[in-house]
Amino acid sequence: MVAELESGLRGRDAPAASVALLWSRALLAECEQRWERAAVLFREAGLEYGKLDRPYPRALAVEAAFRCSLETGAEPETAELAYAVEQLTELGATWDASRARAVLRAQQPVTEERRSPGRPGYGDRLSPREREVADLAAAGLTNREIAGTLHLSPRTVEQHVARAMRKLGSPSRQDLGEVGEPENA
Repeated sequence: MVAELESGLRGRDAPAASVALLWSRALLAECEQRWERAAVLFREAGLEYGKLDRPYPRALAVEAAFRCSLETGAEPETAELAYAVEQLTELGATWDASRARAVLRAQQPVTEERRSPGRPGYGDRLSPREREVADLAAAGLTNREIAGTLHLSPRTVEQHVARAMRKLGSPSRQDLGEVGEPENA
């Protein structure tokens, strides 16, 4: 089928079909686990799709080239894949963007600075919400009044006040506004 496409394209000016031929050859090389060849062909296809102003197949080709390069044991540059993830996200291709992002994330070295998923931990510092509750408590509002103002449950406010007092070493609610953040924060 690929050979038929190639023979049908001879002597014709058909850039989109020519790139489809490159893409097909890359897929065949990938299926045959000829990783280096597949990576080269996917890169070429990505460049050609870029010239045709086709960002979606370009991004997919970049991702495929990156994956094939990894299979060779190489450590490809992540900048191009990061750009492809950005393009896929902008195009609304969320599934493709998520898949490419996972490939990218797996290649980034794990450092202590890399934050785990979920809400950030504030350690000994007050979270923005705890700071807000502490300021209102220091101003003399009751837990119920703070809850009504911030649209929280009184129990949640109670927990925020208790955490703020513990973190700031404050002996009472009224002192919350006078006590600063800990030095090691």
